Amino acid sequence: MTKLLSIIIPTYNMAALLPRCLQSLVDAKDAAQLDIIVVNDGSKDNSLDVAREWESKYPDCIRVIDKSNGNYGSTINAALPTAKGKYVKVLDSDDWFDTKALNAFLTVLSQTESDIVVTHFSQIGATQTEVVRYNTMGREPYEYGKVYDLDNVLKDHYIRFFLMHALTYRTQLLLQMNYRQTEGISYTDTEWACYPTFYANTIVFYDINLYQYNLDREGQTMDPNVLFRCVNQLQKVTDTMLEFYIQHIDKVSPTRQEWLHQYYENRLRILYKIYLLDMPRKHFDSTALQAMDDKYWSMCQTHNFHPRLFPENKLLRIDYIAYWHKHKKRWPLWFERFNYGVDVVMKWLYLNLFRK
Repeated sequence: MTKLLSIIIPTYNMAALLPRCLQSLVDAKDAAQLDIIVVNDGSKDNSLDVAREWESKYPDCIRVIDKSNGNYGSTINAALPTAKGKYVKVLDSDDWFDTKALNAFLTVLSQTESDIVVTHFSQIGATQTEVVRYNTMGREPYEYGKVYDLDNVLKDHYIRFFLMHALTYRTQLLLQMNYRQTEGISYTDTEWACYPTFYANTIVFYDINLYQYNLDREGQTMDPNVLFRCVNQLQKVTDTMLEFYIQHIDKVSPTRQEWLHQYYENRLRILYKIYLLDMPRKHFDSTALQAMDDKYWSMCQTHNFHPRLFPENKLLRIDYIAYWHKHKKRWPLWFERFNYGVDVVMKWLYLNLFRK
């Protein structure tokens, strides 16, 4: 390893936004410590030309891998074996890092050997920006800069800490576990957030808001209109993750087994949520939901998964999934609208009371 941090940037038709992403990195005081790997995934625009131009301007820290289209996971698989950094992080080309935060991040990375490093990130929408911090109802449960045994963190069941935008890994950890991501489909960043927890030993948290996650782009994979069309890809990712779980769960500690069990229940809950809560009724396909339910429910019984789906407001304790199993339909429309209103009010209170 000759660098401190490798940054893998998957790129597909992002010629217009890639310069902003790269500028946020090369402006860092210690940019020479960066190993920036731009992976052009068969773009049809001039993303490759843009990447090559930046590579020629900053040859000491930017390099380009050009490959045929294989979707998100294939870019990680192409770049990871070439990583020169002590640590590695993924940055989507329509997002960017806060440069001042990157300066601070490089400083702390030089002082740690932890397997997993967790930082804050911003979710930037059209009308507001939310900083995702690692607190629970205003309480920050871990001391920043202190290295913890991962089992001692997982026992607290804070699933929301494990999101792609927050995570940086020690490169050798991923190489030693032969990490690979599913190719040919989107939404495989969930694998990036999960698989290393089967192998890592230590974790550290830093009070640094590094990743700037752009939600205000038409066609972005988390755009609801895209998500509803691609729910089959989410199911494929879940299938692959469940195979990984079955193969590896007996190799980890009881504490980690319990946390991973909860994590996978949550992945199933998200799939049901798309159909039963998020999807507009005009797109709702009860046959497709029943087919998904038939596939997963027997597996749930075998592995003792009990996914439940309650309203996000935590006030109305009616399980959407149980309602579906009993009635084979969604909640009444009037109740969905009422619940949505309560969700909006409770989220506003939460953001203003605990996330400020």
